[in-house]
Amino acid sequence: MTLLPSSISQHHADYFSIIELSDLHLFNDPNKLMNGVNTADTFASVLSLVRQQRDDVDLLVLTGDLCHEPTPQNYDRLFAILDDVDIPFIAIPGNHDVTLELDNHLPFAQRRHLPVKADTRLQNCYSIATDYWDLLLLDSSCEGHSHGKIDEQTLRWLAQQLANANRPCAIFCHHPMVLIDSTWLDDYTLINAERFWEVVMPYLDRIKAIFVGHIHQEMHKINYGISVFGCPSTSLQFKPLCKDYTIDEIAPGLRWINLYNNGLLATGIKRTDTI
Repeated sequence: MTLLPSSISQHHADYFSIIELSDLHLFNDPNKLMNGVNTADTFASVLSLVRQQRDDVDLLVLTGDLCHEPTPQNYDRLFAILDDVDIPFIAIPGNHDVTLELDNHLPFAQRRHLPVKADTRLQNCYSIATDYWDLLLLDSSCEGHSHGKIDEQTLRWLAQQLANANRPCAIFCHHPMVLIDSTWLDDYTLINAERFWEVVMPYLDRIKAIFVGHIHQEMHKINYGISVFGCPSTSLQFKPLCKDYTIDEIAPGLRWINLYNNGLLATGIKRTDTI
């Protein structure tokens, strides 16, 4: 049940419950591997965690890189799986959703990247009003590139949304707008991060947290007093604090988010080896 309404009510008396899933990297052939990892299998294992909490979760937010091979049939299969979970969901694109990566046998920096159009079911400039919070979803993907950029039209929309209300707000985006201290990955974050922070600066009191994907690892950074949280991948994980591309052996997982009626929040990570 893809979420298209602009509002959604919460199950719980005192908070709105979200599960963030990110960086699924699904292939057209579900038996295909990425760095030795079957991403369809790891996604299924993470989804089993979600199913265990089905009655407690208000919304699934998928923060990009859903398909490593961005074809309509790949998204059809993914959305059919999500429909079967029977929790409202919404998805935004990541770089792999608008880029076909070739030469995967080569080092990351030597691979070719071909631009493709995002699937029309992936959202940008989308606002969801819960009972007490506003959720703002942004597209940071750039066709044919691994880095991210939020265009000026989207930034104007964001500023307008932040100016038009005074409720607590959470922002969701694929690319982080902070450095994560992994040299190779910091080259592929949001290239206009300074512009993003300039736009949101007048509204820092509204923004309670920003949730991002892309980095395949847990992260918590604070910039201008705002918490920026990274999400583990449902596929393979990147080892933190590395100069070069390095795979971590830690299990895939999800981020859970509870947005409380009083404007506070709680969030954490759950992995498949903690079932």
